[in-house]
Amino acid sequence: MGLVNPHEKLLISRYLLPGVGGRLALFIAAIGCAGVAIGVASLVLVVSFLNGAEARLRGQIASVDGHVFVTGHCHQLTSWRRLEQKVRQTPGVASAASSLEATGLITVQGRSFSADLRGVEAASMLSSPMFRRKSALMLGRPPSQPGTIALGSGLASQLGVTVGDHVAVTVPSFAAGSLTVDNFDFAVTGIVSTDVYAFDSRRAIMPAADLRRILHRGEAFNRINVRLSHPDQQPSVVAVLKSRLGPGIRLTTWQQMNHALFSALAQERLAMTVIISLVTLIALSNILSSMVMLVGYKAREIAILRTVGMSRYSIAKVFVGVGTAIGLAGEAAGLSVGFGLRAAKDTIAHGLLAVAPHPSVELDVFLSLPLMISGEEVAWIITLVSTGVLISTLYPALRAAAIDPASVLRYT
Repeated sequence: MGLVNPHEKLLISRYLLPGVGGRLALFIAAIGCAGVAIGVASLVLVVSFLNGAEARLRGQIASVDGHVFVTGHCHQLTSWRRLEQKVRQTPGVASAASSLEATGLITVQGRSFSADLRGVEAASMLSSPMFRRKSALMLGRPPSQPGTIALGSGLASQLGVTVGDHVAVTVPSFAAGSLTVDNFDFAVTGIVSTDVYAFDSRRAIMPAADLRRILHRGEAFNRINVRLSHPDQQPSVVAVLKSRLGPGIRLTTWQQMNHALFSALAQERLAMTVIISLVTLIALSNILSSMVMLVGYKAREIAILRTVGMSRYSIAKVFVGVGTAIGLAGEAAGLSVGFGLRAAKDTIAHGLLAVAPHPSVELDVFLSLPLMISGEEVAWIITLVSTGVLISTLYPALRAAAIDPASVLRYT
């Protein structure tokens, strides 16, 4: 025997359309059903947007700098050639490029902005996915010749420079116990756009020899940027690198270097999900209200059913079934609308693009943002809403089961 008997199924189908006298209860139930549908659809879309934004950001950040970073004591790598060779020979490593990092000022016609200076060997620069236009848009060519520099697109825009212009790189230096400021002239050969604000607004890339000359340093580098063949195998590759490189070498992943950013994204995801979940659960209160009204409207029928031998448990199951059917209908409709809008995202985007040929920044982000949602997240949404639906039906069901036939039929 199933959970619901045939006569209980008949009563559930009857109470879902309670007749003329129950139109108000049916109307309120419809509002609750629509509220649940809107909440579920919103949950699907919000989770998909947040997942897509995070995945896009992760891919951009990792593609710009790498997946794992190798540094030494005081952020210096004196035997960088030997370490770089070991890293390249590690299974799972696609590439390894040493770099020299510093901070300075970029100045053009009185405008000065702080910049993260990076010195890279010419061979590593030419093989970088960034300069090969695989992970960034690039105007011009890589700064592989002495006296050349490439700027992030945001920094170049702030300075008002383009390819072919000259900029002054200013760095402080200590000599004979005094602080001096040195200026060096560079020709801008490339402008790089990665859609990562932290990179585009501050990064300046030049040949490693030029940055060593500016900083008055020898052959040492700051770190080795490691790119993995399969980023999902990062933990195992990091473990192998730690054992091969030995003590005194520090390994940092790109997630650790951008911990604050991804923590903010996680907090935003949690806040948005909690808010929409609460709105969805509030919509369930309409289902509870309609069920309470339905119990009052059907009190005489319930009393008669109790008189002819129907148990309190059976009465409760009927009203749980009615409320659950209304809530699950809203949940199914919400999932259909949410996944339908998600599937039609490209069509909607092209329609908006036809209306606005020159999209705003927000529309441009919408056009290029992937929508992603996992099976676990869909299961979580279904479980949350289904649990809320079930809980919202318990009070009306218990109230219906508690009706005393004698007191109801006494005056009828």
